[in-house]
Amino acid sequence: MNVLLEKLKSNIVLLVGLVVLVYLGLSSYFTVNQNEVGAVLRFGRLVSDEPVQPGLHFKLPAVDSVHTIRTSIEKIPIPEIHVKTIDNQFVSIDMSLTYHFSDPLRALFQVGDMGGGTVSEKVIPFVQSRTLDVFGQVNALEIADKKKGLENSILTAIQAQAAEMFGVKVEDIQITQIKYDENFERNIQITVQTRNQQLAAVNILKVKQTEAEQAVAVAKGEADAAAASADGQKRVAIAEAEARAQSVRLAADAAAYDVAKRAEAEATAKKEVGAAEAEVISIKAKAAGSSQAYADILRAESAKNWRGEVPNVQLGGAGGQGATPVVVLPPEALKPAQAQ
Repeated sequence: MNVLLEKLKSNIVLLVGLVVLVYLGLSSYFTVNQNEVGAVLRFGRLVSDEPVQPGLHFKLPAVDSVHTIRTSIEKIPIPEIHVKTIDNQFVSIDMSLTYHFSDPLRALFQVGDMGGGTVSEKVIPFVQSRTLDVFGQVNALEIADKKKGLENSILTAIQAQAAEMFGVKVEDIQITQIKYDENFERNIQITVQTRNQQLAAVNILKVKQTEAEQAVAVAKGEADAAAASADGQKRVAIAEAEARAQSVRLAADAAAYDVAKRAEAEATAKKEVGAAEAEVISIKAKAAGSSQAYADILRAESAKNWRGEVPNVQLGGAGGQGATPVVVLPPEALKPAQAQ
């Protein structure tokens, strides 16, 4: 009996030892998954100098504890926020927040365990507070038109402080829904209808103005075309008149030139004939020996050929040179002289 008890005790001790060894073996390592980082605490004190990256790592069994936190980009909804605009209108805003942990150790141990649902407990109230400040500076009617600008303003207002306070890098803020008060929505509908009617009236006015401008342009084009046609006809008439005048001038110049040249030719011909005749007389006078002798020859020839007519020209005038005109008297003028 005692032997059995001793054997049972030894088996129990062996089993306990085996369990302890298995426990120590299993608790001496840990695994960090992808999209996570970890940190090791030893007796509650942080011993990791920097976040432990994904993979298999060792730790002291029963002494070290491991905490992990996701580093992938997360997107969480921001509960409905009731904001008051600068024109004292109340608007409900739904938003979503995209973020990741930029400083996991701060997020885990200085701010508190921010994994899981605790993100909303720390970050969301901060975002809501900054959203109230941003919307308090805009008019309610401007919210829809300035949605992107409001998102950027909220992001700018929270980004730096969220990283410093919580170790969170906010990547994006999106306004997913805007809900106005019922009375305000009714007033907006009336305003929109009025604005649409105004736009329709403006469009009609623009159409009328365009039609009037087109009519003016067409009339101006027709007037310009008529003026251009009249100017062209006037230029053609002027050109034709100038061409006719030029033709008349050229014809007159040609006729005058022809007359002048003919007169010049006749004068030259007469001059040359006279010179030739003078040359002939000079040669004949030289052949006769002297001008007087030549004159005597001419008188003799004239007497021989005379038929009772008095010559009109008598050679050998004063000085024995040249020709002297002879005044021929009719026979009736000579009779009284003969009677005396």
